[in-house]
Amino acid sequence: MPLTAFYTASLKAYSKLMSSLKLLKGVVYFLLFCLGSTILPESYSQNSTLTLPKSTNKTPDSYTLYEHPGRMIRLPRGNLLSLYCEGKGEPTIMLETGFGGGAYAAWYRLEPRLAKITRTCSYDRAGYGFSELGNDLPRDLYHDVSDLYGLLKASGEPAPYILVGHLDGGHIIGAFADSHPQEVAGLVFLDAAVLVDKQQVEGTKEKPSPSLQKHFSNQFQQIRTCLKCAEKSAGHLEARPGDYCLDSEKVKRLPPDMAKALIEISSRPDSWRAFLSEAEQHYLVDDDSWEVSLLPHRWQEIPILVFTASVASLDDAHSAAAYGLPPSDHKAIEAARTGRK
Repeated sequence: MPLTAFYTASLKAYSKLMSSLKLLKGVVYFLLFCLGSTILPESYSQNSTLTLPKSTNKTPDSYTLYEHPGRMIRLPRGNLLSLYCEGKGEPTIMLETGFGGGAYAAWYRLEPRLAKITRTCSYDRAGYGFSELGNDLPRDLYHDVSDLYGLLKASGEPAPYILVGHLDGGHIIGAFADSHPQEVAGLVFLDAAVLVDKQQVEGTKEKPSPSLQKHFSNQFQQIRTCLKCAEKSAGHLEARPGDYCLDSEKVKRLPPDMAKALIEISSRPDSWRAFLSEAEQHYLVDDDSWEVSLLPHRWQEIPILVFTASVASLDDAHSAAAYGLPPSDHKAIEAARTGRK
């Protein structure tokens, strides 16, 4: 089903889920505000009944939540994931990061602000941040969705949830909503990659362009190099200027405790094993069969908002899927919003 149809179907569900929608709109407001966007949805007007904290622009960026392990939640597979939650209210917002899986870099600006309006959580996927990898491999979409469900159930955080997916996190929240639609109060796709229908994966797959193939090759080599360095580091990887494994300039810009945490995290071989497995699943295996098996999507009764600021810069399907929505989807969203084709 085209993206336009999903958008229209989600609009029909709003009348049934107004409380979730108001909070969902609040989430989007905060996301756009915190990212510095000057573009707000047309639904925001001076007559809006949504109450937002007046001091939002004074909320400082905060790494404090991520400087130490969060609440460690044991999954059915035995490994522990680090869950970071703050704020009160319902439904709970669950933040799902993109490729790389660690919470701090993606959400340190947003989570403290979102927590002002409702309970908000983020987490480190298996192997990343302070979360254990264990035998939780491969790091494919099935494992990501299974882990997220197991984490939420074991944590005691009550359903339903508003799921916010950034970049490849869009695949995770979309598949989660298909697998557990009763657990979802709303979906926000934030500059996200998402499988809309089978047409995206049917037939002969377009090969990546030479520039993208070179990008993939370089990234794999860098990750493997970092894994070897971490294995030899005895728990303390040396930071160097511009180093892919641990950039000393980046470390200097962080507060002392977060800098210490980043060094600790980057020095763990499992961090790079998780990263390598995730990269292999995304770029080498490229197996969409499980995600396709969930189609057609079960999102028709779920409020959905889609926001994107980036358009794929490389002219191939892989780039469009990984680095931004293609122009055709931008047009579909605009047509659904305005009612004009």
